[in-house]
Amino acid sequence: MAILAACISLSCHAQRWALATNVLDYANFGTLNLEGSLATGQHWSMTAVAKFNPFHYQKQGEPLSARQQLYGLGVRFWPWHAYSGWWAGTRLQYQEYNRGGIRSPETDEGDRYGLGLSGGYSYMLNEHLNLDVGLGIWGGYDRYTTYSCPVCGVTLDSGERSFILPSDFMLSVVYVF
Repeated sequence: MAILAACISLSCHAQRWALATNVLDYANFGTLNLEGSLATGQHWSMTAVAKFNPFHYQKQGEPLSARQQLYGLGVRFWPWHAYSGWWAGTRLQYQEYNRGGIRSPETDEGDRYGLGLSGGYSYMLNEHLNLDVGLGIWGGYDRYTTYSCPVCGVTLDSGERSFILPSDFMLSVVYVF
């Protein structure tokens, strides 16, 4: 009887926490990222995500950047069981960004606040390792300034606007505790 109680106790506490990193974010100019998750029940988990890119690059002597810091808090619904199978999620996000020199010399910087929606599938590779694939969009409010080049400081436009953008192209390696 004690062995049965121990097994039930272990199964109740197993696989409640997870840490993930999105491999595709590293292809976005080396954006560092980490997502933590806590299963709050069989079908629900809470998530916290942070992305950070402080790097500057040069392309043919011209500055190039896709700098950002992004923070988000959200929830995921898992129809079968937390950390396995299909999922759908939502999260509140904040992003401070500076992007320029990529397609043109113009540079945009600003702050975005909004709500994201995402979905995907979590492949269980073994007891502790998953591979998540998914897509997401987010929309909200953007306070921005556009400059004519990354270093000259000549303002072309500034203001506030609504936006809808892709937020995640996800291929994440997940460690489940």
